Amino acid sequence: MSPIDPASGPRHWQPIASLLEGKPNPAKGSCLPGFDREFSGIEDFIIKITHRIWEQKNVGRCADYYFDPCPVHTLGGYSDSVDEVTQNTLATISAFPDRSLIGDNVVWSDEGDGVFYSSHRIISTLTHLGSCEFGPATGRSAWVMTVADCVCRANRVEYEWLMRDNSFLALQLGLDPLELAHQWALKQPPGRFTSWWQEEYNRVSQTAPSKRTSWPSASEDLMQAGRSCANAWLDTLFNRKEFGAVETFYRPNARVIWPGGRHPIGVRGISGTLIQWLSQFADTRATCDHVAVTAFDKDTFDVALRWTLAGRYVGKEPALQNCLNLPTLVLACTHLRVQAGKIIEEWTVFDEISLYANLIRAQAST
Repeated sequence: MSPIDPASGPRHWQPIASLLEGKPNPAKGSCLPGFDREFSGIEDFIIKITHRIWEQKNVGRCADYYFDPCPVHTLGGYSDSVDEVTQNTLATISAFPDRSLIGDNVVWSDEGDGVFYSSHRIISTLTHLGSCEFGPATGRSAWVMTVADCVCRANRVEYEWLMRDNSFLALQLGLDPLELAHQWALKQPPGRFTSWWQEEYNRVSQTAPSKRTSWPSASEDLMQAGRSCANAWLDTLFNRKEFGAVETFYRPNARVIWPGGRHPIGVRGISGTLIQWLSQFADTRATCDHVAVTAFDKDTFDVALRWTLAGRYVGKEPALQNCLNLPTLVLACTHLRVQAGKIIEEWTVFDEISLYANLIRAQAST
């Protein structure tokens, strides 16, 4: 199935039981070369393996579905062995044993040569019942959004970028995200993370300014329109700071989910959220690192863009005043739902706590 071909019928809003029970047509063979025949498409692969590992708590099956090594990047750390992936999964379930993962969407692309890229948006409901990086159990319930971007080949994940809205989770648990950031900063990340962070900061901050990208025209096909949306959105708002374009990009009643519990509705709320957040950083440069596009229904499509932002911190938070002018890096993913040429919904995810923890750690080392 083509990522922009809805001819096979909508797959959204189906009960998980229906997706798990779906069986491929043996006459057609696998749609995924090198993958097990049971998987009818890359979104089917992602949904099923996530369910088996997290919902069914078959944590050991990470070894079945991840290459070893498999680099996993987050803004707070780095791992690349299956044992680390398994242990991190166990630790999360131990702290939130009732955690339930609701697959909200999978936006994907065929990269060729049997390689597929997926951007899996997940809503997790959970209760904090064990000690973890958020501290002793609070007994509070919460929900949190995560996006896992994965490169998949030969029935396994071979590369992953993981982004979670930790600041919103902390607020629901009754915790101060900046206090947590100071605690997290005390833990030294592995050297592999430090070198990756520096390489990414150099790459993004030294990227030449892009040519002005226009919002897609009605004549563009869906794949090209999706790419145009992603590049125009990121370049216009984050690099050029032309916030008047919000009115051009978004429908007047558009809804946005932004990290830290910011959920603006409408053009004024959206532009205000962007301005307030971006005002923390100077000399910012953002790069669009991957774009995937899939059809949603007849006149609607979904765009997933993974992006990275580099700049200097110039915010006004009293707890971060010692960090002024230090370099900062953001690893993020945004899903846009575009209908009739306008964004009607947006989901943006990144880890604010790790962002600030990295700043505080850098300040302590100067």
